[in-house]
Amino acid sequence: MLEGLRVIEFGSMVAAPAATCLLADWGADVIKIESHQGDPMRGGRSSALGSTNFDLHNRGKRDIALNTAAPDTRDIILRLVKDADIFVTNVLQGQLAKLKLDYETLHPLNPRMVYGVVSSFGQEGPDRNRGATDNLGFWARGGGTALLTIEGEDPLPFRQSVGDRITGISACAAILAALTAARVTGEGRFIDTSLLANGLWAFGTDVCNQLNTGRVVPSRGRHRAAMALANNFKTRDGRWIQYHDNLENLARAFERPDLAADPRFAGPRPPREHQTALIDIVDGIFAQYDLAEARRKLDAVGARHEPVQRVVDVVEDPQAIANGRFVEVMAPQGPIRQVANPWSVFEDGRPVRRPMGPVPKVGEHTVGILQEIGYGEADIARMRVNGTILPDV
Repeated sequence: MLEGLRVIEFGSMVAAPAATCLLADWGADVIKIESHQGDPMRGGRSSALGSTNFDLHNRGKRDIALNTAAPDTRDIILRLVKDADIFVTNVLQGQLAKLKLDYETLHPLNPRMVYGVVSSFGQEGPDRNRGATDNLGFWARGGGTALLTIEGEDPLPFRQSVGDRITGISACAAILAALTAARVTGEGRFIDTSLLANGLWAFGTDVCNQLNTGRVVPSRGRHRAAMALANNFKTRDGRWIQYHDNLENLARAFERPDLAADPRFAGPRPPREHQTALIDIVDGIFAQYDLAEARRKLDAVGARHEPVQRVVDVVEDPQAIANGRFVEVMAPQGPIRQVANPWSVFEDGRPVRRPMGPVPKVGEHTVGILQEIGYGEADIARMRVNGTILPDV
């Protein structure tokens, strides 16, 4: 869908590469500019396997490795920018200004180019030049860490790069919106989305409650859940099931008409002590059945529920497989399996299964890219000597 689109990525780590990965998945020509040491997510240039996070967010890109302190590097980047549709970075704007790669410098060279920034805290305010990882900018600063901490317990560490990927999707959407406008007006835009902004959006229900009522319901343990039956229950085989339906359907599923008739549990929100008693009763019901049998009973009455899947279950989920959620990608260490991008596109009623491009080595496409933008063999030889590019590319 995006064939013919030229994207320059001047970034590292996860959030910005995640945005450009999505563009590459749909056919854009993404040129990733790395340092000679490579993106820190590779785990170091000498690493045999690199990093799962790097492989996941950099498939399908072409790679040029440059020394930003070398004499030819700025000219190379400017030549790339002149023919680009999109420039994406998560480098702090203060650093970009020193390198003269900020929007104010690049926009006159290519007015139609969209300049997309994935920042930590946005372009205004005292922390506009403060860097952060997703656990800091998205989770901690955005409120998620506190919201998901059960009262009286310590905060939990969150899984790697969840906030980065959410921010990457947001950046991709904003960039494509700006690109649509640029194709109408001929004028590119400066686009920013941040870890903080996406944390606020992700936890927006609670943030809006705080803004408008000054109240937020804290996270509590199972027995103090706001809704007794929007809860997790443990089955006989040690698995968990998430139930989110009414008492009548649960009573029908497990042939417990006494529960539906019990006056303690009448109404949409019984008193707290009665909800606690109900959870204890339902715990006892689920403890009598294995997960598969409990699911069959709930399915028979149309009760909403899902298994609390472990990752080992997720990768074998027939629904995920049927919808093409896993793909095979070639990486420097050989073929690997990855999660597909989250979009499904259909043509003539059938899903498009576009193969994902390979994961590049550090500087793998340097020479070819330099030749495309007008450098000859003598120039390239000189750049190897003066340290602009790697000597072995």
